[in-house]
Amino acid sequence: MAKLITTDAQLRAHIPNIIASVKGEVPFIERLALFLDLAEDWVKTTFTSESTFNTICGYTDSNNIKILCSRLVVADALRRAIPSLDIVLTPNGFGVVNTSNLAPASKPRVDRLVGSMLAHRDDCIAALLPELVGASKWLVSDRATFFGATLFPDFSLIEASGPIQGSKWERYLELRSQVIDLEASLAEEWFSPELMSALRSENLRGDLTEQRSEIVRQVKAQVVGYLRSGSFNSRRLVDIVNFIRLNAESFEEWHKSDTAKLFAPPVFRNEKKASGYFF
Repeated sequence: MAKLITTDAQLRAHIPNIIASVKGEVPFIERLALFLDLAEDWVKTTFTSESTFNTICGYTDSNNIKILCSRLVVADALRRAIPSLDIVLTPNGFGVVNTSNLAPASKPRVDRLVGSMLAHRDDCIAALLPELVGASKWLVSDRATFFGATLFPDFSLIEASGPIQGSKWERYLELRSQVIDLEASLAEEWFSPELMSALRSENLRGDLTEQRSEIVRQVKAQVVGYLRSGSFNSRRLVDIVNFIRLNAESFEEWHKSDTAKLFAPPVFRNEKKASGYFF
């Protein structure tokens, strides 16, 4: 049973162009009940975690996180429900709802509406993700771990990678798997897993220092550049590492890592007793 959207008034507040129910009609929230349950479960397992979602449900209706979460739930519920809202099951089979004043929408119009609702759902996701950091216990949830697995915990990755067709959310998931591999390569060869892990956590929380924020910005630019061109800019990577080397107090994780040793090889000394001695 839905916990976030519990009344017809709450539901209608998030739906434009809906005709008011008249006496004797089934309330719209009852017609959408199954889809609201599915949408809430999806939002819990994908974005908020169950514990945080339950807390959000207890927020006041004026709370911004609750408003954004409600919009997302309604958008996803409608996206799921639209194809079947005008279809009813009768003893003789399925029929289309019709009245003397209203005719069923054409298939192209329904398809456009579904596409529009999908875009609206994705916009709701984009608005909600940055706000979840402030939701109770979200930062210690598995969902925070999921979104904090890269330096792109929101849709900025999509916006930076160029125009797309279709669902932004699906595109985000596709790019995320690529970015995880790219960041792992950068960590092993340049910035160390220790520093990258710390930067991801701070980036998710939004408490990066000025110097560390600049490194995050430049590393993200390298990732985006690779997604667009298929290669990193080695010269810029050297510049970033040099900045880290010269600011040891701000990047202790890197200076204590095995990766740092790759940039500080032992000095060779030509000694007579050495087997490789040469004149």
